[in-house]
Amino acid sequence: MAAAASSSDDPLTVLQILWRAFLLPFAVAPSLLLPLLLLTFLSTSLLFLSAYSISPSLLDLLSRLYPLLRSDQPPSPPFLDLRRALLADLRAIARVAAPSALLFFLVSLLLTLAALYALAITYSSPSGVSPSQLLRRIARRWYQTLITRLYVLLLTLGLALLTSLTVVSFALALDASAPATVEGSSTVAGAVVVAVALLYLYLSTRWWISLVVTAVEETWGIGALSWSVELFIGNKKRGTALTLLLKSVQLGILAALGMALAAASAGPPGPPPPPPEKQMQLWAAAAAATALWEIYSMAAYAVFYYECRKSHGLELDRIKYEALI
Repeated sequence: MAAAASSSDDPLTVLQILWRAFLLPFAVAPSLLLPLLLLTFLSTSLLFLSAYSISPSLLDLLSRLYPLLRSDQPPSPPFLDLRRALLADLRAIARVAAPSALLFFLVSLLLTLAALYALAITYSSPSGVSPSQLLRRIARRWYQTLITRLYVLLLTLGLALLTSLTVVSFALALDASAPATVEGSSTVAGAVVVAVALLYLYLSTRWWISLVVTAVEETWGIGALSWSVELFIGNKKRGTALTLLLKSVQLGILAALGMALAAASAGPPGPPPPPPEKQMQLWAAAAAATALWEIYSMAAYAVFYYECRKSHGLELDRIKYEALI
């Protein structure tokens, strides 16, 4: 794999990056690959368990949310009761989801550092990385990876908040518009949503590169984010297209889960709903598929990181030997 990483000066296409990412996990030592797969499945299982636990309260919350957002709703006692019920739903969601969400964040942190480091070093070094080297790297870089992850999390939440405010503003504008202007406003709102989605794909790629930088190099936090900006110069189109493909499959897995759950719950009136065991089997299958795709996605970003370095004329040998210390 190391020879493939440096055998040609020609930039790889997105499809070539995806193919090398597919081969990369098979080059990792089996003594490392199996624990990484188990850790990935644990991480995604915690995420899906949290979503499964809060789904009843979340549906109840959504059913109450629409009347609360109506601008013509007077502050009557029913309205105040609705607001109190909404706050109760939020507290219930937080109480149920907080422990598993915190555990997911910690497991995901260790997974990100371990997997990105093992995959990146395996791609650049013929000897790969040993379990003892990986453990030393985790012990030495977990705090730096935590800081970078927190920066990425804050930036993601900021983008989500900005997007939510933009969508709500256009929704209120549509509600207050005259019928003749509704179609034009809908077009503008759709364009804004597309622009925000492209912005997310662009930024998400840079954030993933900053995580690879943190795992492999000695830079972290703001430094890793700044270095990812420089590495991304000249690689924007490939990076954004790569993230688009990876996120599309990820959304496809979630959509398949939703359709499977809907199909399991459908049927003629009379029979009872599907047992919890069947629902848990569907959630577990989705978690396993997501785990495999997450490992593959991290392999793709590891390959793309080296492509970014190569595009700037940076040698891989310094990374290969310094990162193994």
